[in-house]
Amino acid sequence: MAISVGSLFSLIIVLLVIGLLVWLAFYILGALGPPEPVATIIRVIVVVVAVLLLITVLLNLAGIGTGFKITQLLGPVIA
Repeated sequence: MAISVGSLFSLIIVLLVIGLLVWLAFYILGALGPPEPVATIIRVIVVVVAVLLLITVLLNLAGIGTGFKITQLLGPVIA
């Protein structure tokens, strides 16, 4: 299985965007300071969504179709 340079570059950009969004969500959550049970629930939801997006990106890179293309969702961000 050969991976092209373009797909690796796209993967790196998508991972950076996902990481930046997760960091931003944690930063805003820390700045707003909601009560502790709510903050924990929001953190768990952010992590679960980030992991699902990461799994989708890696499955698409491996050639296993999931029907969801994260690069189309983040197309305006990447371009």
